[in-house]
Amino acid sequence: MTDALPWVIPLDAESATPVYVQVAQGLEQGIGAGAISRGSALPAERELAHKLGVSRVTVRQALALLAERGLLVRRHGSGTFVSAAEQQVGPSEQPDRREIGAELAAERDQLASRPLGLLTGFSDDIRSRGLIPGAQVLRFERGYPTPQEAMTLALSPTEGVIRLRRLRTASGEPLAIEDSTLPAALAGDLTLDAVTDASLYALLAARGLRPHRAIRHLRAINADAELAALLDIKVGAALIATERVSWTSEGRPIEHARAHYRGDRYDFVMELQGGQEEAGRERKNPGRKAQDVEEPRQ
Repeated sequence: MTDALPWVIPLDAESATPVYVQVAQGLEQGIGAGAISRGSALPAERELAHKLGVSRVTVRQALALLAERGLLVRRHGSGTFVSAAEQQVGPSEQPDRREIGAELAAERDQLASRPLGLLTGFSDDIRSRGLIPGAQVLRFERGYPTPQEAMTLALSPTEGVIRLRRLRTASGEPLAIEDSTLPAALAGDLTLDAVTDASLYALLAARGLRPHRAIRHLRAINADAELAALLDIKVGAALIATERVSWTSEGRPIEHARAHYRGDRYDFVMELQGGQEEAGRERKNPGRKAQDVEEPRQ
């Protein structure tokens, strides 16, 4: 096996196909063409990630996908090996080279489209698709509110807040970065361990602080170097940036949050209804901005 040819895989960060699927397709083609020998050992995940110019998470997902298809064998303590021989299947059972992409495109369609007005959480949404929601804590701190946080959360400058930044994932794939600020008096004994791989809003609901209403503002931006590294995308890739405030049923603010979602993995869908009365109001207020009420993705 040569050291260069098998690891030259063209990747397109703007493609609707996730990067790890593109890596899996490239490795599959290399195996099929004989550039990656049957029975040979693949480089370690770290080395392979370096050769391909992607993250270890991306490599791990690609290898897991190919292992499920029988193209790779993962041996604990030994590494990952290309299957020694092609599976003996009939012509009608032989998978098409485009099958991986089609399967994952279908998965993407399921993940991406989400109605804006539904009061459902991120974790429940991911579980409903047969995937595992994750929340890796990148920062957890206690302090005092900024002027904007104090105004938004109806706090005095001397009241404490809890700030946390989390990487949200679905079965290990990075999907979003969320920054949340919560009133310390309401969050109480919330800890770093408690918000790891957990629904923040479920934790608040357990404290009698179930979110009843939220206003979210969306806009399109391009990923800077920090966000690109965290989300395993290229600098400049499309992101959906959101800012939201959530309230309890009593009208008490419980969270001020900002989030950045991968533009290749999320579509926010809005349902609009009209009528004579609504149309009349719109004509009287042509410059009014529309706002969508929903629960944040948690």
